[in-house]
Amino acid sequence: MSRIALALIALALAPLAAQALGIDCPERVPEGTAFVVTLRAEADTDSIVVDWLGKTLRPALATTDKARVARLVLGLGMHERLEGDRHNLRVRAWQGGVETLLVRPIAREPRAYPEQHLTVESKYSELSAADLARTEREQLRTRETLARVSASSDWPLPLSPPVAGDKSSDFGLRRFFNGEAKSPHSGLDLRAAGGTPVAACADGTVALAEEHFYAGNSIYLDHGDGLFTLYFHLSAIGVKPGDLVKRGEIIGRAGATGRVTGPHLHLGVSAQGQLVDPALLLASPPAAADAPAKP
Repeated sequence: MSRIALALIALALAPLAAQALGIDCPERVPEGTAFVVTLRAEADTDSIVVDWLGKTLRPALATTDKARVARLVLGLGMHERLEGDRHNLRVRAWQGGVETLLVRPIAREPRAYPEQHLTVESKYSELSAADLARTEREQLRTRETLARVSASSDWPLPLSPPVAGDKSSDFGLRRFFNGEAKSPHSGLDLRAAGGTPVAACADGTVALAEEHFYAGNSIYLDHGDGLFTLYFHLSAIGVKPGDLVKRGEIIGRAGATGRVTGPHLHLGVSAQGQLVDPALLLASPPAAADAPAKP
């Protein structure tokens, strides 16, 4: 297991010093990474509010050992999508009408990503006016979806693998399509033959289930507190918006729809609108395939 994955587990389990309000979070986070924040407050605390990168979260509080505890999965995106190298995590707690505020600065560490050169149909690299307008509408729709912050249910980590295949492309690759530089790879590609069942990584609510120009048939699952898992290039969608799904439930079939060079599953994770590396959150990180695959 990677150093980052071990650090995530340690943060989720680490005890906090007894105080009116305590925060357990890292001081530095690699870009494109999700991290766990644990909050501990006194038993008579009424509520806690967390502000992170423009999003306001109201985590559920559990009472244990005469304290109230909450956990969150927060995201820190890649530098292309997020300005600044230092960001403040603000936590406010109310106890008998009295507010307590704690602020923790979190620094972003750079990560190095290799390049990947791919050849696709020309319509995906030289968009027509109609396709360009379509992609702009879809990007707006997906940004609005991923900006939502709903109430959390069960703790989602670690995520269950959606398919059994090895990884074929890592998160963050600097991608070139038909020789032209495009946005970095925003997810993890997993080997999956066409028609392979795709399972939900955790309990959630279907936020989107539709066909997109680049991503093909897509499903967005909302796990609460701004955490989403994304499933792209499906050959079939087996759920509809509003459906409640359980971890391991089959939600679709892998395929080769959208901008692809072959069948596979693109798995994405968004935390508060920040796209982060899914491999660091999976219960069993997928192994790298020996032979190159078609992403």
